[in-house]
Amino acid sequence: MHLPFSIEKILAITTISIAFAICIIGGISVSITNHNRVILGVQSEGQSLAGMSETEARQFFLAKARTKMKKTALIVTNGPQHWDIQAADIDLTPSVEQAVREAYDTGRNGSPLTNTLTQMRIALFGKDVRLTATYSDDKLRSKLSAITASLARAPKNASLTLSPKGNIEHHMALTGRQADTSALYDTVAPKLSALALTVRTEIPVEETEPVITDDALASIDGVLASYHTQYTPGNRGHNITLAAGKLNGTLVKPNDIFSFNDTVGLRTAAAGYKVAGVILDGQLADGIGGGVCQVSSTLYNAILLAGLTPTARTSHALPSAYCPPGLDATVADGQIDLQFRNQLAHSVYLLTNADGHTLTVYILGTRADLGGKTIRLESTGSRLHPSVYRLYLAGGQVIEREFLHTDSYAS
Repeated sequence: MHLPFSIEKILAITTISIAFAICIIGGISVSITNHNRVILGVQSEGQSLAGMSETEARQFFLAKARTKMKKTALIVTNGPQHWDIQAADIDLTPSVEQAVREAYDTGRNGSPLTNTLTQMRIALFGKDVRLTATYSDDKLRSKLSAITASLARAPKNASLTLSPKGNIEHHMALTGRQADTSALYDTVAPKLSALALTVRTEIPVEETEPVITDDALASIDGVLASYHTQYTPGNRGHNITLAAGKLNGTLVKPNDIFSFNDTVGLRTAAAGYKVAGVILDGQLADGIGGGVCQVSSTLYNAILLAGLTPTARTSHALPSAYCPPGLDATVADGQIDLQFRNQLAHSVYLLTNADGHTLTVYILGTRADLGGKTIRLESTGSRLHPSVYRLYLAGGQVIEREFLHTDSYAS
């Protein structure tokens, strides 16, 4: 004889029925308990909200908001420096009503079955309702931008000057700084929205090394050579001062080739140059940048006296009044350049001074590179056909006579 149901099936059906009944009874119990109250399992940062009425939940979040808003909203730091931003500075406002709605409406904004299941799930696993906030995005960005702008600093090259007594003075380099406003905003904005006060963060700063470092100038201990020429104020003097300023502070490392045109840049009205006398096609004329050739010529004499190697040099069509025949060096944008190579063991540094009447170019370097020798220039021959020599002296005696070039000028 076969029974329609085995003992195992009867037990299974009975177990399922009992479990279902328990769920129904539990769901009804939870629903009754949660009637017009925040449901079981809802909390806020570890504090239970279960059983609170809507009004009580509102009072709870208002109290929490008052406590949080007593704190400084944001503190940003950069090393020992710090900047405080208060809630009022950025219109930081707790979203109390939003938190109340989330806490109170949970488990009661769906169908009866859905609500019951939600309430049972949250009773078992819980739900955390956080108080959030809004703020003025424009005001926050403005505050952060002002702070990062105060930290911004362009890198500053190490530099050299001469004291009134002719001693070299070293001036230390300065590392550049650029604070990343966008990265700072991205860090603090979510924390302010979460009302996680006080928000504290270090400002992200990117550092930029200068082109000329302290180490690059460490070996420079003396004036290898200097040369000066005379000029008069006016447009020509203005151009001389402007071009000389572009040379000032230039470092030429061992084996590097220096280019006058690359260093000084275009001589244009847009670059600040004025109309003054020039030599054009062998004739005296007026042109933008007149006088700049006096700067290149003064530099040419200085580099020869410092023992450096000229690699590109062109004479004027006519003799120059400010330097001996054969010792001038003309330049023209994109056409004629003055170049030299630093064949010495250490770097050389160009220092210029234009005081309104006298232009001086100094070549600073490591005195040991000249091996105790001094240098003199010699221009021989006629004014229109000079030959130039560089004389190396030791102990006052000429030990080497180097031929440089012979020039021909128009009469």
